[in-house]
Amino acid sequence: MKRKLYTIYIMIIPTLIRALVEDKSVAISGFGTFYVKNVPSQIREDIIYPPQNMVEFECSKEVEDFSFVSKLSQWEKIRIDEAQDKISEWVLLIEKGLEHNKSVFFDDFGTFSKDANEKIVFQGMIIPQLNIENEGLEPVILYPKNKEEDMQKPVTDKREVLVRRKRKRDSAWFVSIIGVALLLLVALFFKDKISDIYKNIVTKENAVVETRLIASLPDETSPNEILPNNTTEESLPENILNDETPIDETLTPNETTANALISLSAYSELYLPYQKGSFYIIAGSFMKEESALLHIKQKKLDKFNAKLIIHPDSPRIRVCIGIFDNEEEANKIAVQLDKNYWVLK
Repeated sequence: MKRKLYTIYIMIIPTLIRALVEDKSVAISGFGTFYVKNVPSQIREDIIYPPQNMVEFECSKEVEDFSFVSKLSQWEKIRIDEAQDKISEWVLLIEKGLEHNKSVFFDDFGTFSKDANEKIVFQGMIIPQLNIENEGLEPVILYPKNKEEDMQKPVTDKREVLVRRKRKRDSAWFVSIIGVALLLLVALFFKDKISDIYKNIVTKENAVVETRLIASLPDETSPNEILPNNTTEESLPENILNDETPIDETLTPNETTANALISLSAYSELYLPYQKGSFYIIAGSFMKEESALLHIKQKKLDKFNAKLIIHPDSPRIRVCIGIFDNEEEANKIAVQLDKNYWVLK
């Protein structure tokens, strides 16, 4: 009901105030008569109140007048029957609203309620359009009791306070809407530059994260990515992490590679192609190729024709010293060479 009241209010109330400015009295058939009453200046409780023009209402079901219907039709540019329907609907909504509520309030106009006899009464607000000649006049204290400066201190009544609060609220909303609109226009105008700046920031952040991630990984790490028998980094001796693994010098390349499926010497390239189903003895795992080659040199793994291999599931570069088609045999040879060597499968 409140939404419907508001929809009709934005048409009826402004037209009603305009008619009161022109004719000082507006009658609505079957409802009553609105009229402008001049309240002269008066003194109450040592305060001088300036003159005011207030809207009064006399409820009467016997009133018949169609002049307001004609004005509404003319000013809103609608048909006479539509204007009559709008006024009747407004009156009906007020009456129904008072059946379920104590009062019905309209901004910048006033409040409808019922008296003890169930008769509709109206308390109007100060309407600026009806008080142009009184604009700027404020209540003042006639006999101040405390300080001399109170002589000129303005005093406002409840209705004026409501009007001022509404004006401040409307001003705040207006400023907020203008601010949002300006921000949207600026964003729309500079959208390409803003998009480029955002992309640059994201790219730099990603680069920093990637750099930190790579820096946090040491060159040599334990191969717990693909270790047999659920071996973890904690279970490996410290020397494999520090790249201090001793090599069993008693084993020769021939003893090691004799059981290999493919001799590493058959590969002329530095990198081995990874083949699923083969088992590779790994003597070290690195992030950089330079570190892997240095490891081969330092540990004298050239005698095994050591090659480099990269698993599809990991970017790490592994040093391979043998290839087998049997996992058990590969594990056996790896243990014979060094207990810290492992098998990639």
